[in-house]
Amino acid sequence: MDVLGRLLQIFLFDMWQFYSREIDNMKFSNITAQTFLRFLHEVQNHCQKNRDVSFYSDLLCITPKYLSEICRKVSGIPALEWITYYARYELVRLLGDLSLTLTDISDRMDFYNQSHFSRYVKRLLGVTPTEYREKLQNNS
Repeated sequence: MDVLGRLLQIFLFDMWQFYSREIDNMKFSNITAQTFLRFLHEVQNHCQKNRDVSFYSDLLCITPKYLSEICRKVSGIPALEWITYYARYELVRLLGDLSLTLTDISDRMDFYNQSHFSRYVKRLLGVTPTEYREKLQNNS
């Protein structure tokens, strides 16, 4: 799991390096670029518990539609995809920690029940949390 987690970290870091250079090279208003960077910062801080565009738009005092427009303009990726990238990273990291139960992870990521958590993991990773952990243990 540690290898998978590190690969995901490297991927996110590479994405960040690419987009930060592009932001520097593009002709955006300072407000647009600052809003995008603030959004990414907030997603990093809150993606375990908040995965809705409206949560982040409220933090930034803008509409969800405008936030997605800013993200598309700056990065070519809508706000929800950025949130999903960071949430997927946190999910993989937590699932890799075998000292945590699936209930612990579900609670940390603020799911209201195990069924919702399992469906979310299946949608993001293509397997249930239990199947993901079984693959981890078989690859160890």
